Amino acid sequence: MKNVTIDVYMDTVCPWCRMGDASLRTALKELPEGTNATVRYHAYQLNPGIRKEGEDYRKVMIGRLGGEAQFEARMKQYNQTGAHFGLNYNMDLVKYTPNSVLSHQLIAITPEHLQSQLLERLYTAYFEEGVNLGDVDELVKIAQASGVTSDPAALKARLLQGEGLEKVEEGQSDAQKLGIRGVPFYIINDKQALTGLQSPADLINAFQR
Repeated sequence: MKNVTIDVYMDTVCPWCRMGDASLRTALKELPEGTNATVRYHAYQLNPGIRKEGEDYRKVMIGRLGGEAQFEARMKQYNQTGAHFGLNYNMDLVKYTPNSVLSHQLIAITPEHLQSQLLERLYTAYFEEGVNLGDVDELVKIAQASGVTSDPAALKARLLQGEGLEKVEEGQSDAQKLGIRGVPFYIINDKQALTGLQSPADLINAFQR
């Protein structure tokens, strides 16, 4: 059996990371029989300076992109590119740019075999339903719906007490050491790095190499 380990640096509020995750899922389904793939997720914050309570999404993005026209063009781009990966983006429902630390904590304390389905649900909640991923109660609901916890009160307490924060900070520190400036970013078997959105075919080629 061949073993492939994929380290993925991503942010839960990154639309390109969502597409990259969908692409990765497709690629993993097409791996040759007998290949054992392990995916490890690492935290990367696109907006580390966002206030804890979050900020207005439109204002943040217009400031980042340089104007209303650029903002509208980018929203269309998310929909058009996302459609290639079978994804829908309801960006008119996205009102907040949250501080994504809590959502990364949630991933960090989730058992590894459940992390992928949790991340998929987090992406859907934010980009299709406009759920504020900076709200701990919303995160707990998502975790419960994803089968991550049967005790929402205990999970909420763990998040608010900072559990998983050390791993989140470790991921961000590692990303800085690696010189990562954008996500998604993949490292395969600690050898090969791929940056940016990749097609399933490109990922499979990288796995085979």
